[in-house]
Amino acid sequence: MPNEIAHDGTEQPNTVGAIDGAHILVVDDERAMRVSLSEILGLRGARIDTAANGQEAVEKLSKSDFDLVLLDLKMPGIDGLQVLEAAQKIRPATVVVMLTAHATLDSAIGALRHGAFDYLLKPCDPRAMIASIERGLKKRQEFQRRQGLVSIIEQTVSALTSADALPPAWLPSALAPEMNGNVIEMGTVTIDLPRRAVTVGDISLSLSPTEFDLLVYLARNPDRVIACCELVKETLGYDVEENEARPIVRMHVHRLRRKLDLAGSVSVRLETVRGVGYMLVTGDR
Repeated sequence: MPNEIAHDGTEQPNTVGAIDGAHILVVDDERAMRVSLSEILGLRGARIDTAANGQEAVEKLSKSDFDLVLLDLKMPGIDGLQVLEAAQKIRPATVVVMLTAHATLDSAIGALRHGAFDYLLKPCDPRAMIASIERGLKKRQEFQRRQGLVSIIEQTVSALTSADALPPAWLPSALAPEMNGNVIEMGTVTIDLPRRAVTVGDISLSLSPTEFDLLVYLARNPDRVIACCELVKETLGYDVEENEARPIVRMHVHRLRRKLDLAGSVSVRLETVRGVGYMLVTGDR
């Protein structure tokens, strides 16, 4: 597909990247600017909404969640700084990039102090604007990832500190697991995948969903040391750094190991490899 010619006459590659799929609000009192910015971002796959003034922008922010706001600083009525302040209260995770044709050092400092991610001059180079927006979207993704991790840690700590959240370590088994392709057997330990049931001999373990998923992944990779970040991704669905993953996994492993030990598991042992990760040891190793 041929390249596109931007409104400033520069040739822009018709490609998508970090902006693809992002929900962006373009706020400017000049219709030509709204149309121009919408076209440039739309070519890169963004979902665009527009506002012609500050009041309209605040109303749209209160109704919809945007990944990023491209915001004109100088507007009649509610100006860009006031919209920025409202965005910080209504949608604190939304990234705001300010645009202005009336640049002063004070206005730039004011925008950044009020929480703007970046400050660009109009007319701005489309390449510089795209680069700024991509950096802003990456910042939002990092914020959301960290918020997700905080939520997981809070839930895990709550489960560990609540007596009601701790299920009995084991219960007598009334039914033997079915022997088919959906069953993992390791000595006396049997994992029934469809029923999400685990037995050690004739003892049935009561596991949380995360403990069960953790055991299944370890059982599918026996006698292999697995890093904590890999365990978090495969059982919780998050990409995290190893130092962030360790405290999350440690609490779940502690409870899972305790339940296996109390049930008398000898054919399977959950071992810690200090500084590396965890390993499900099978047999006499």
